[in-house]
Amino acid sequence: MRILFHRLLSARPQKPKNPLLKMAFSVLGLFLLFGVCVFAIVVGVAMLIAGALLRLIGRKTARPAAAGDVIDAEYAVVDKSPAGLLR
Repeated sequence: MRILFHRLLSARPQKPKNPLLKMAFSVLGLFLLFGVCVFAIVVGVAMLIAGALLRLIGRKTARPAAAGDVIDAEYAVVDKSPAGLLR
């Protein structure tokens, strides 16, 4: 199994010896890279626009501030002494 993974990871396609084919593959690679970048930018912008539209559509009217919704409470500080933790 180890030999199989070594063969798979070390396999590389050979570059063509013809200079015109080298140039053609280089240009093709650059076009593919450019296409992936443009695709990523278009998808990102579409997601930003969709998010903004969903925020505008989903915006509800603001509720008025309620005066009677305040909760009043009393708090006690608990001492974290070692004697209390050993019980």
